[in-house]
Amino acid sequence: MCENASFDMEALAQELADQLDLEGAMEDALDDALSSTLPDIVREALEECLADYQFTLPDGTQVAPRQKMRLLSPDKTKQLLCYGGLRVSDTSRWNHLPNGWALEIQTRPCSWEILHIYPAKEEAVAALEKVSAAMEAGETFLAL
Repeated sequence: MCENASFDMEALAQELADQLDLEGAMEDALDDALSSTLPDIVREALEECLADYQFTLPDGTQVAPRQKMRLLSPDKTKQLLCYGGLRVSDTSRWNHLPNGWALEIQTRPCSWEILHIYPAKEEAVAALEKVSAAMEAGETFLAL
């Protein structure tokens, strides 16, 4: 009987050790997730608080938050808020997307989303140039 009790204690000890390893792994995953997203959350909260704040430097320079532009996709299925970055990417590197050229929009400091996939690189570049010109002009909305 003592032999069985010893075996059960070993199994219980192993189960507890496995649970502690799992809890440690979950804690590590949570720490990683928070450390990678917390800066974005704080940045976005500060940005929201300061969205309407403007001031003038001693040399007369006006400082104001940059307006973000809303972009409507050509097929009218997506509207994204452009944080400022634009890029054209070849979709052949992604197995789950149709072949073509993606116009990617920076939607947050560390986040990019595909607005539309064009069949030809020239079309995607032309769309990028159109968005860029609208941003330079200070427009707040653009439908492609």
